[in-house]
Amino acid sequence: MADMQTSSLLVRKAAVGDAEALFRFTASLIEDHLPGQTPWVSVNDIKEKGFGPDPLFEAMVAERDHQPVGFVSFFRGYAGWRGKPMGIVHALYVQPGERRSGAARLLMAGVARIARERNWIRIELFVEEERPAIHFYESIGMRNLHHRHYRLEGEALEHLARESL
Repeated sequence: MADMQTSSLLVRKAAVGDAEALFRFTASLIEDHLPGQTPWVSVNDIKEKGFGPDPLFEAMVAERDHQPVGFVSFFRGYAGWRGKPMGIVHALYVQPGERRSGAARLLMAGVARIARERNWIRIELFVEEERPAIHFYESIGMRNLHHRHYRLEGEALEHLARESL
């Protein structure tokens, strides 16, 4: 995949050597959403889960002057009603001083190009209500599907799993 560039901004596929930057950006994203929360993920987790023999995600990094300024992580999913693969964006983060620089747009354009190359039917992501990023996503053509995002974890997950025994 070729690198994408706007002026001195470059977007490229992440490599294992980017794990520390990906961790820093992830920690910043967590801090933005849940102030004071310690990250649940580590640099080693990112190395193992993103760059091992069976990666669980892919990432792209935005750089300015060879310094990482943002990232997007995504993975392949399945659009069951359509019977086709799709992309799911897990995280998109750009440092505050680089916001509105075009970095987020280039990162998402990189994911869109991969989706097209791999014949993915669409790209989806979840965004919390009232987040400023909603306007950005709409500006690049994403539609608000008005779906609620639910999660089963912890004791509730364990409780339900016990019902299957």
